[in-house]
Amino acid sequence: MDESAGDSKAPTGLRERKKARTRQMISVVALGLFEVQGFEHTTIEQICRRAEVAHRTFFRYYPTKESLLFNGDFGNVILEAFAAAPAELDLFPALEHALTVSEGNLEDPAEHTARREALRRRFMGIRAVHDYGVAQIDAVTHRVATIAAERLRVDPREDFRPQALGALLAAMSRRRVIDGIDPGSLQVWADTFRALCPAEPDA
Repeated sequence: MDESAGDSKAPTGLRERKKARTRQMISVVALGLFEVQGFEHTTIEQICRRAEVAHRTFFRYYPTKESLLFNGDFGNVILEAFAAAPAELDLFPALEHALTVSEGNLEDPAEHTARREALRRRFMGIRAVHDYGVAQIDAVTHRVATIAAERLRVDPREDFRPQALGALLAAMSRRRVIDGIDPGSLQVWADTFRALCPAEPDA
């Protein structure tokens, strides 16, 4: 019997749960190795062997070893919520909405997130880790600007508002990701945006 054919018939929910468990297992194993023997002395081969997964399985979930120190879902969840925010909302309220609704959609347990952030702070001085973090922030900044331009229906080469919004979010992300200063929950981020652009009083 072709196992792949059988697996293809598995309920989508079951497949997604299996993927999530595999992804989480790889991450837990990797963080444990990083804590004991350091980032540079841990290899992808060691992670795969300890997690009992093939190299191709590892790369299906994590593009690089550095990516294990970052939550790739964090930016994606916010960006998807920003793009899906009600069309009548202006940029700041739309991003505030995205940050608020994303709070409960981040899958990692709090303890796992805390371990990863502690290791990221510990290893941020490693050039490859630092550069990966900067590249991730740049990618999110670009996507925020693209979504903002689409919401405003403007050309971002002529209207600087999308880039300005992306730069603001990038600055907050850099504070957390690169500088290791936790600004708090996403609700704190949302409150910050609200304070920067308070709603106009009703006439």
